[in-house]
Amino acid sequence: MGHTGEPLVDHTGEPLPRWLYARIPREVVCDPGLESLDVQVYCMLAGSVWQGTTAKIGTRLIARSAHASRRLVIASLRRLEARGHVQKAVVRRGERELYILTSLVFGQKQRAGIEEVISSPIRTPRLASVRSD
Repeated sequence: MGHTGEPLVDHTGEPLPRWLYARIPREVVCDPGLESLDVQVYCMLAGSVWQGTTAKIGTRLIARSAHASRRLVIASLRRLEARGHVQKAVVRRGERELYILTSLVFGQKQRAGIEEVISSPIRTPRLASVRSD
């Protein structure tokens, strides 16, 4: 059966709106030291990252979306940090936490041919594609 070139799932190629998907690295999904809530919490972090590696999302929103208590979400974030999947960036007192996703999935450019050097909260240069509009 030949392919006619039309989109197979009604996707015309425009960027997806925020929160429609999240990239979850295999090393997170298959980590035996994580609980299922930890993977859900990571999914919420990953869903808030569009370009780059930095997630800025509150624990209350994560808890509400994952149907868990805020206390359990904080415990999951600590486990993710202890297992090396996220790092907490230094923020001033009273500011929302910043989480850096350490997987190489988030360090690569996401659209071919469009790249710029950006800096992350831990002061390391990274490649990221950016929108031109």
